[in-house]
Amino acid sequence: MAWLETEVLIVGGGVLGTAVARELARYRVDVTLVEKEVDFGWGSTKANMCIVCQGADALEFRPEYRRSRLVWDSVPLMEPLCGELDVPFRRIGELTLIRNSEEMAKYQKLKGRAEKVGFDRLRFIGRDELFEMEPHLNRNVVGALYNPDIAVVDPVRLAIALAENARENGVKTFLETEVEGITSKGEEFEVQTTQGLVKSRFIVNAAGLQVDRVARFLGADDFVLYPVKGYIGILDKNVGELVRHEIHMRPEAPGQMNILCPSVYGNPFFGIVMCLARKGDNSITRRMMDIALVNLRKILPEVSEREVIHSFAGFMMFRNWELGWHECVVQPSRKVPRFINVCIGYPGVSAAPATAKEVVRLLEQEGLKLEENPHFNPSRKAPPVFSELPESEQEELIRKEPRYGHVICRCETVTEAEVIEAIRRGATTLDGVKFRTRAGMGRCQGGYCTPRVVKILARELGISEKEVTKKGKGSPVLLYRSKELLSGADT
Repeated sequence: MAWLETEVLIVGGGVLGTAVARELARYRVDVTLVEKEVDFGWGSTKANMCIVCQGADALEFRPEYRRSRLVWDSVPLMEPLCGELDVPFRRIGELTLIRNSEEMAKYQKLKGRAEKVGFDRLRFIGRDELFEMEPHLNRNVVGALYNPDIAVVDPVRLAIALAENARENGVKTFLETEVEGITSKGEEFEVQTTQGLVKSRFIVNAAGLQVDRVARFLGADDFVLYPVKGYIGILDKNVGELVRHEIHMRPEAPGQMNILCPSVYGNPFFGIVMCLARKGDNSITRRMMDIALVNLRKILPEVSEREVIHSFAGFMMFRNWELGWHECVVQPSRKVPRFINVCIGYPGVSAAPATAKEVVRLLEQEGLKLEENPHFNPSRKAPPVFSELPESEQEELIRKEPRYGHVICRCETVTEAEVIEAIRRGATTLDGVKFRTRAGMGRCQGGYCTPRVVKILARELGISEKEVTKKGKGSPVLLYRSKELLSGADT
């Protein structure tokens, strides 16, 4: 890049930043997006439970808060958006388990609040209907509150798809580009990045966990955010046969969310055990996992620890620890004109479509002139997913491209052709391939496919296998060849 001039600079390539970029692509506006990671959606976006909610199904729902409104307004937008972008979207419904009369009273109040704002889809179901819907649940419940509209998506694929579509419509995107400083020079900003200087009239700060740091460069941090870490576990696909809906049980201790939820691919997620933490501390503890497992078995007693195939910690930014995820930051800075701060926290994925529209409205309010782009194309075609195709279509693909017949990842049935297509579309790392194809996300967690994906990455990128990384700089997959050690060669 070295030097670039643009009208709107978006800082952050998560689901919010990419959604804003795509929304701005509807207009004749010069837009640039910079992301510090090596791929899109690698911050808070990837570290969540993939749930698309309405907000009105949670006890803490308060329609007067901005976050609630943005989640609510996104409800009719998310499914059509995923359809346009060819991103997996699965309607699963939610069952909030009720164990006693006290919980029943709380959820009756919630149902009443939801109906007052026009959401009349919640209904109570008794034990018989509940166990017909979910036969493997713990029997220590009296019923459930059913929300048929809850859905799940793949947040990283959504962010990638939003970025691809924005780019196809003229938005410039730069990865591995971190903001190091911002100065205001009259009617424009000068943004120093690791790849060079960017001049812009407007800035959208959607930097996720770093949103306050980026705002601080200009003194635009007129808000306080608290980083909250949450433990999330992933279960084997065979557990997916035991649960069909998102299951939610009211936690018995603060700092916990007792949720079990199938993903769009069948692997259920469970958690969340939360705590205040230092940014970047993605560590998880045995205690966090034990608490999450105890809570999980209150929902699904049959699950054993052996079914946990992966665990991770995700971060979300809370505006107020007591208000939790009610309030968010989607507003122009009160101190710096034309600088928009954007941070939803939980659930940012659910709120992304309406938030993007709100940010465009705020930019116009700040002086951005909007003229519709007559050439805007909302559609994006995803590459074929071999494992999901009928046999006849698989055979046709193999006839056209024999590498579709070479399975690289046995757990998820990912083929060599799919890995190559992921690289062609921008994957340059092991994790880049993983999040685009699911190679490495199965039961063996990459035990079989990792060396094969490394070879393909090296071949397609024209680098040595030792130069292939897991997630960018500082994360080499291979340190040396064993034969180099035997020969005494310099590694």
